[in-house]
Amino acid sequence: MKQTILIAIFTFFVCCSFTQHQSILADEFEKRLIEANGEQLIDVRTPQEFEKYRITGAKNINFRSADFRQEIEKLDKNKPVLIYCLAGPRSKSALAVFQKAGFKTVYELDGGINAWSKAGKSIDQDLSGKGEISAKEYDAVTSGKGYVLVDFYAPWCAPCRKMLPVVEDLAKTYPGKFKLLTVDFDKNRLLVNEKRVSSVPYLIVFKDGKKTWEKSGEASKEELMKILKLQ
Repeated sequence: MKQTILIAIFTFFVCCSFTQHQSILADEFEKRLIEANGEQLIDVRTPQEFEKYRITGAKNINFRSADFRQEIEKLDKNKPVLIYCLAGPRSKSALAVFQKAGFKTVYELDGGINAWSKAGKSIDQDLSGKGEISAKEYDAVTSGKGYVLVDFYAPWCAPCRKMLPVVEDLAKTYPGKFKLLTVDFDKNRLLVNEKRVSSVPYLIVFKDGKKTWEKSGEASKEELMKILKLQ
């Protein structure tokens, strides 16, 4: 009996020594990326997000796509894989998929590309502003008379999909009481960089051109009505 237990413990530690699946901070992630010569760096966000900005050298495999498991099988399971998303939730879920698929070493970027960028690490991104809301257009709307509600959102973001109908319903229910400006986070990289918005949903209220309130994350209908003085 004791021998069986010892064998089981030995097997456990041997397996652990050859497999590694963990979330690590930006500095450590960069170190591991350099050690791996930039190979098998995987961005698990959507193609639309990836097109706008990414860590240099990354390959895009969309975690939400039906063929995600099939696509990661094309990678080398014996070499380290480094994965990231925007803020962490998707890459943490992907980490479990890689583990079940038999990959020996997988590092997940804690906090995603947002944390990477905040740590001063370089990223490739489209800052041409082509097809985007310009800062001039944004300022023209938010500097106007009365209340203006700005909603930075992303189509892939579950809280955003809950938040967007709320603000749109308020705009329809109280026409003329405030202006609503919705900004797609992924399609407006130049603007979100200039306005220092790093997460979604992100809500801002202006009154007569002055910022009076902002919130990262969801807000209830009642909370917004109170801020916007809607009755």
